[in-house]
Amino acid sequence: MEEILEKIEEFFGFIPEIFKVLEDEPEVLEAYYDKMEKILSNDALPLVTKELIGVGAAAALGSEHCLKTHIKAAKRLDAGGDEILLAILIGASMAESTALSRSLRVFKEERADL
Repeated sequence: MEEILEKIEEFFGFIPEIFKVLEDEPEVLEAYYDKMEKILSNDALPLVTKELIGVGAAAALGSEHCLKTHIKAAKRLDAGGDEILLAILIGASMAESTALSRSLRVFKEERADL
């Protein structure tokens, strides 16, 4: 367990709260970490790109804590401010498109009654 937390701290520069909470459930922490490690160790994309995807996803989900965590990780991997901002803008645009897509479908169905 300590080894996992040390690896997490080495990667992020701190231990995100999710891992602190999961520390009380060692089997769950290990499973969650193993999944994360497998994803991050896949070399189909550079690690910094994976973190920028995390930034965009956190922005799309509106998760402030995840956004801060992945911005810090991206910065540690030498992502620049322009790259981080673009990831946020893309993520936010995806969230907006999803909301519009769902809402406009309903509007289209219901507008005959308007």
